Amino acid sequence: MSRLAGAAARGTAVTVGVQIGRIVLQFGSVIVLARLLTPSAFGLVAMVTAIIGVAELIRDFGLSLASIQAKDVSRAERGNLFWANTGLGTACALLALALTPLIVRIYDEPTLARLVPPLAAVFVLSGMTTQYRADLARNLRFTAVAFADLVGPASGILAAIGLAVAGAGYWALVAQQLVAAAVTLAFTVLCGRWAPGWYRRSVSIARFFRFGGGVLGAQLLNYLTRNVDNIAIGARWGPQELGLYSRAYMLVMVPINQINAPLTNVAVPVLSRVHEDRSALTAGLKRAQLVACYVTAPALVVAAALAQPLILVVLGKQWTEVAPMFAILALGGLFRSISQIAYWAYLATAHTAALFRLQLWTQPVMVVLIVGGVPWGGVGVAVGGLVANIFYWIASLVAVGRSTGVGVGALFSTAATAVLGVALPAGLAAWGAAHLVDGPLAQIAAGLLAAVLAVLVVGALTPPVRRDAATIVRTVRLVTQH
Repeated sequence: MSRLAGAAARGTAVTVGVQIGRIVLQFGSVIVLARLLTPSAFGLVAMVTAIIGVAELIRDFGLSLASIQAKDVSRAERGNLFWANTGLGTACALLALALTPLIVRIYDEPTLARLVPPLAAVFVLSGMTTQYRADLARNLRFTAVAFADLVGPASGILAAIGLAVAGAGYWALVAQQLVAAAVTLAFTVLCGRWAPGWYRRSVSIARFFRFGGGVLGAQLLNYLTRNVDNIAIGARWGPQELGLYSRAYMLVMVPINQINAPLTNVAVPVLSRVHEDRSALTAGLKRAQLVACYVTAPALVVAAALAQPLILVVLGKQWTEVAPMFAILALGGLFRSISQIAYWAYLATAHTAALFRLQLWTQPVMVVLIVGGVPWGGVGVAVGGLVANIFYWIASLVAVGRSTGVGVGALFSTAATAVLGVALPAGLAAWGAAHLVDGPLAQIAAGLLAAVLAVLVVGALTPPVRRDAATIVRTVRLVTQH
């Protein structure tokens, strides 16, 4: 148990550290590319990826998480899984090509016919990468996984900036995805140091597909919910409005995803090994909830409060319409982030069928809430997304408690304390301080200082916050000791 705790601590430390670097890099690229490309360029690429991006889930088919969660994976099974994911990736690329006329028709945008083929090639590269990354995570090689998530995207960003400077327009964004996928594949192959061998029909991988089927079903429904906003805005308002919305969405959700997705690679294999001990599992989930709430929640609420000056500094005056969308999406992103805890519990306990059943009824409700805001453009869709994410957070925790036996009362309590007792005062303090000074940089500085002071005051006056802080400190010490 102590060895697993140490592995989890080391993995979390390395993962968070690398992902912070990746977030900084990503924000740097957003600042540069926003000044080199137009909103329409971003909107055109977002139109394509919103539809064909679902193939990224199909080419994985939940097999990466299936192999991570399994107690044993033989060499032959690993090889067969590699070919299964590669075949799925190739099939998805061919399907995307076949659907090109339909995509053009949905948006009434002929330019998209040129974008689909190169973007479809990403599925083949990603399919080949899947089991290499999964094998690294399964063997608790979290450092290699984290750096794979840094090296590939960094290479893509450099390629995109170079092409944008050369005047390539939206092709710079296409190249970004291709280069990132190719470099990630090369890096994971070098780290993995194994060859798949030929596919062996005598070796069954049916058990992985059974596990992955539930994961895939849940992810497909989740994908529809997460991308219906882009599709609806693009079809109703065109690439300009979608370009503005996609920048707001990227500034909020990309950092969240870059933390949550890698942490899933750390949390699932560790929690899976103690999932039969519900008290240990609950304790592990609570520690993860503490980190998510006390780091993510204040950061996102303060970002929402400082949306206007942040957008002016990060993107420039030509992107001021992004600010209200960004603020609302940041609040929605808070609840999206902390609902990840329920997802981990489902995967760690192999309750993927229960996860799929949850998604079957929650995701359609979320889609209705999100699409209901389309008549009001990007701002309306963002409001719908905020309501949808609050709804899903509550529903997912209640459902996971019933399905897995995990005690969710403590998870609700921790979230309420962090959001209402810490994040909200910090956000209000930041908003008030920003309105006392002029100039975006001064407003950001004043807001951040006021937010920090508010957190310190709340911590000094509130016993539950002090107890949670002590738990976080103990977790940090565990990291440093290992």
